[in-house]
Amino acid sequence: KFYQLLQFVSDRTGRVKVVKAAQVSSTVWLRLFQLATEEQHLEAVAEIFPNWRESGKSFSSLDAEMFIRRCEELKCPLLALKVFGDHPKYGFDLTSLPGARNLLHSFYQKGSVENAVAAAALFGVYKLPPVTSDPASCAMLYAACLRSKNKNAGYLGKDLRFHLYTLLEKTEPFAKPKERLIRAQYSAKPDLWLLEALKDIKKMRKEQGRVVWWITEWVSKGE
Repeated sequence: KFYQLLQFVSDRTGRVKVVKAAQVSSTVWLRLFQLATEEQHLEAVAEIFPNWRESGKSFSSLDAEMFIRRCEELKCPLLALKVFGDHPKYGFDLTSLPGARNLLHSFYQKGSVENAVAAAALFGVYKLPPVTSDPASCAMLYAACLRSKNKNAGYLGKDLRFHLYTLLEKTEPFAKPKERLIRAQYSAKPDLWLLEALKDIKKMRKEQGRVVWWITEWVSKGE
């Protein structure tokens, strides 16, 4: 089914269409992302992204969110970083803060700090709210910097620590939802990622012999 649909889209998009009779619905991309079961599938889909722009069409914010989510689930977030980092080639706009936040989440624990910083840089490239204005994104990037031994990451981390402190002062504390169904909802992810990153920050700072009382206090108020 995947390759049949991929061929269907490939034949009907681009400057020179193999099949000119039928139109391709914009919902086809979500279907392709859902049918993909491995990295190679998503790579094949990415190769025909330029065809969509050549057909005079554009991707939706939902397309961006689903592509990033599937890249993370299939353990190929570098593909998403490559696609959104090369707009002249792929023509895929990252117009969604949830999508950009999800891309950052893909790297902050397992990837290199360089990839996390590159993902964070896309917030500015696509004129999204800055990382330092979003609690979950700020906390994840700060955690990535703490995990790294890179000196420049250390300097960035110090700056992010100040912003995170300020953001938490303005954010009402909350507890992790107990219901699994709620935790599984995509809309709940930012809150879960914030709590997860704060836990990581506390652990790493403790290992460095430092106490982050302001995080402990904020988390305890929400419990």
